[in-house]
Amino acid sequence: MSGCRISQKLGTGFSLVEVVIALGIVSFAVLAIVGMLPMALKSAQESMRETDSTLIAQRIFAELKTGSGGNRTITKDTNGGTNTLLLTAHNSTNNFLGFRENGEVNGFTTSGAQNANLDFYAQVSVFTNTGVANLSRVQIDIAAPAAAPATARTTNSFTTLIGF
Repeated sequence: MSGCRISQKLGTGFSLVEVVIALGIVSFAVLAIVGMLPMALKSAQESMRETDSTLIAQRIFAELKTGSGGNRTITKDTNGGTNTLLLTAHNSTNNFLGFRENGEVNGFTTSGAQNANLDFYAQVSVFTNTGVANLSRVQIDIAAPAAAPATARTTNSFTTLIGF
């Protein structure tokens, strides 16, 4: 048997220890990613609310700027109806508009009370103390979600000057 050689094949697979370590590393990474999902979803929701708030504020400012005279209106009917909210340039005023997520105005109130039928509240405030005649500062504070208590809402503020 001296001329006969027995060749031994070396194993080329993974050992059980290597497989267990690899599974541990992969499961740790997956748990970290799954743990970040709620934070990512909340961030995306806040981003959508900020975008919607900006669009609502732009709509209100556009309607106020296209008007003329000392009284300006904001159309509450998205179909161009005559149901409007009147803002007076000569008196400081506060008005609340209720909006749905699609930008539809749902009416106005004197306060931003909790309302499950609305998605946003826009508080339109006119300040006449700018120091310049016929110039008022208009501030719009948009809070969401309207269904939440006032202390739990996120508010975005927008300001512009409008000549009356």
